[in-house]
Order: sequence, then structure tokens, then C-alpha cells
Amino acid sequence: MARKVLVFEEVIAILKAISAPSRIIERFSAQADTIAGLKPEKAVDEVTVASGFGQKSRVGFVEFTVNDTRTQMDAKKAREIGLMLIEAAEAAASDEIFVKLLERLGIDNPEAHGRILVDLREIRQGTRGTSWPS
Repeated sequence: MARKVLVFEEVIAILKAISAPSRIIERFSAQADTIAGLKPEKAVDEVTVASGFGQKSRVGFVEFTVNDTRTQMDAKKAREIGLMLIEAAEAAASDEIFVKLLERLGIDNPEAHGRILVDLREIRQGTRGTSWPS
């Protein structure tokens, strides 16, 4: 079973949703910033992928590990995730090319780049946010 991991913004949203006092949210934010500053920053994630066969389940599985987080899935899910990774990598490469083109055209404004990339994402995948497979 995979660990549930929340990003900082999600935790703040949860604290606000339960009407935590502002002083508590501010103290939490300060403490989180302190802890984040103490953690060594990894320049490269360790990613491993392995296949296996469940002796009890009698089915093959794929084990996917990023740093210290490991998960197992069936082959169909692994193929789905593999395709998602390839599609995201292609989108990231085209975003990079597009920003470089904007800079060559004299549009050297990161905020404008961000707005334009969100518009392109909506055109490309049909949503401005995360696109979930069907």
C-alpha cells in the first residue's frame, strides 16, 4: 500500500477548512519552512522499476519505487502509467520549446509564460488542471 503524502498547500487548505486559527496556521507554516530548510535537497530522485510474480495471487506485478516510496501494481496499470509518463515528458519538452520561442520573440515575462502555458495545457488536454485517464 502506498503512503499518503500531502503537499504543504494541501495541509494549509485542510487547516483552513477546519477553521484552525490563523496563529496556528502561521506557526505551522514557519515550522514547516524551518524543517524544509534543514532537509537535504535531492538533486536526483532514485527511481527503480522491477517485475515480479505473486506466488499467492498467481499474477505478475510491477514494483515501482521513487526514493523510499514503493508501490506495486498489475501490468495493465503499469502500462497506463508508462504512457502517462511519456505523454507528460512530451508535453514538458514542448512547453520548454515554446517558452524559448516566446523569449526569442521578446516575451521575457515568467508570469506571461505561465498563463500561456496554462492556456496551451487546456487546448492540449482539455483541462487547465490535472488530466486523469479514463
